[in-house]
Amino acid sequence: MRINIDCLRAVLLYCINNLNYIENGYIWKCEYVDLDDMYKSEELQQYQKRDIMYSVLKLKESEYIKISCEQPKAATYIDDCVIIDVTMKGHQFAETVKESTVWEKTKTIVSKISNHTLGFIEAVAHDIAVESAKQAVSIDIFV
Repeated sequence: MRINIDCLRAVLLYCINNLNYIENGYIWKCEYVDLDDMYKSEELQQYQKRDIMYSVLKLKESEYIKISCEQPKAATYIDDCVIIDVTMKGHQFAETVKESTVWEKTKTIVSKISNHTLGFIEAVAHDIAVESAKQAVSIDIFV
């Protein structure tokens, strides 16, 4: 099965936007995200369930997210799970690809090279984001 990189990005951003911590006196309560939430969400409705599940699995394998209550354990698929956190690595990748202009340029380059590894996608997105920042700074300096 191929990774749907648009779905992978959308799942990661969904996790970041929907995981939450609520203070309850001296105790913190985490509002987790489960796989079923993603299947039902408006933000991810354009993706097939198998693409969402596979994206969660690959984000976990790449250490971008942490999950618990994984069913079945140690399988090549997930019937159910709870996303309990986005790692710092996941946040860094999300920050790089959250801007749609950076993401679209990244996808264009990745498709031309035909390299869809997550590491390559991350490196390309990072380089595009850096170049965009350089251009923005040079425009601000000369204005």
